[in-house]
Amino acid sequence: MVKQVRVTLAQGFLQAAIGATMLAIVLTSRCSGQNFVTATEVKGTEDLEIWAGGVAAQHGGTTTFNTEVWTAGVRWGRVLTAPHGPGWLHGSLQWSLNVIPLFIVSNLQTAYGAELDPIAFRWNFRHHGWSRPYVEMAGGVVFTNVNIPRGDTSNFNVVPKIGFGWQIFRRAERSIDAGIYAWHLSNAWTAPRNPSVNGIQITVGYHWFRPRIRTTADLPGNNDIHKGP
Repeated sequence: MVKQVRVTLAQGFLQAAIGATMLAIVLTSRCSGQNFVTATEVKGTEDLEIWAGGVAAQHGGTTTFNTEVWTAGVRWGRVLTAPHGPGWLHGSLQWSLNVIPLFIVSNLQTAYGAELDPIAFRWNFRHHGWSRPYVEMAGGVVFTNVNIPRGDTSNFNVVPKIGFGWQIFRRAERSIDAGIYAWHLSNAWTAPRNPSVNGIQITVGYHWFRPRIRTTADLPGNNDIHKGP
């Protein structure tokens, strides 16, 4: 019964990932005729995001998803470059600091902790319409109240991740974010044993952007964009 519950939760994560991907594709195709400049295309833009997510993970090289990790945090970032690059790679580089005070491990064991990701680089692709795809690489550390997993391991672990997602803009300075990441956790041999945890992370967040150009109306090409709240 326990094993069946774990598999069902993992399948739910995967179904959510597929659903988020399909939704982003549909929204992108419907908005392909629109074109405007978002705050992520303005060098110097500041980005504040609140987000939550979950991980379906394999513990110790098993073949089933047998661990869940629930996370939530706040992210602050800055757009480092103006859009550049050839063809479909055209986009802007963004750096972020991710503070994650909620880090909960469940199933095989229960653990509580907090994570800090000082390195998070995102490439925001230039795209027609109200959506902006991106790719991201991030890395940080997590401290928990007990060793993960149990035994002669560590309560300190490193957490690298890489993935992609979409931002769906309500207007040029507000967006909803959905991301899918390959997620890894290990103690980098700071303990006698270093078993790894690998999984799929799904996140959903909401962004507030503050461009260097202060008002939406001042953004080039945005005279006719949506002015909703």
